[in-house]
Amino acid sequence: MSAEYRFKIDGAYTPATLPMERLAEYISALARLLGEGAQVHFRGVAEGSAVLVADVDEPARPKVRDRFDSVRTGTGPREAAKAFAELDDLLRADNATGSLATDTPCNVIPFPGKNRPMPITFGPFTQEGTLDGEVIRVGGKDVTVPVNLRDPSGCVLTGLYTTREIARELGHLLFGPTIRVYGTGKWRRLAEGVWQLDEFKIVNFEKLDDAPLTDVVARLRSAKGSQWRERADPVAEILADRHDEDAP
Repeated sequence: MSAEYRFKIDGAYTPATLPMERLAEYISALARLLGEGAQVHFRGVAEGSAVLVADVDEPARPKVRDRFDSVRTGTGPREAAKAFAELDDLLRADNATGSLATDTPCNVIPFPGKNRPMPITFGPFTQEGTLDGEVIRVGGKDVTVPVNLRDPSGCVLTGLYTTREIARELGHLLFGPTIRVYGTGKWRRLAEGVWQLDEFKIVNFEKLDDAPLTDVVARLRSAKGSQWRERADPVAEILADRHDEDAP
């Protein structure tokens, strides 16, 4: 069973010209692709184009080999697939191609690098819309002031900006309640079908009600003329309506 893995960078560097900082990026991604942490060791850069050589300790060899085979067949774990993509992105940026091989000639993982087709994107499209989140940054010296939000899923939204007047108001809500901003955004559809926000001009905002649903319903039922008083279990009805909306 193989104890040695050789990652070849073809067309960009030799051992004498490979920058140390770039070498560290390749080693880090290669280590995450192979897995098994402390039992995989970087031996050095072999002669040729630039070949990174890694050795695997005996106890970890079956697991690393299984991981290698799963990446080669496209069935590897998510972190290994992500490491493969990072290595390929590095090669593409260096105008190179690559391969990861064991000492068995038939076991090779090719990396297209510079030969990978450019992804197709659509846009940008300009559209009015809203974004929800917590204000985590308001700052800048320009006429338009950058703003960052953290959305309910924890993702940080950047590329947002607004006027100084609105920025002053948002500054009072820093790390405060969830707000909804209104404005016009530029969106781009990536090849994977994901929408990417390029920029968003905030023209207005409002604080969202963080009160529990039971409190909101209680206020609605207490309002004069409210039909919610006639509902036996309004909270259950609202949750049922939400479930119906989410159903395919």
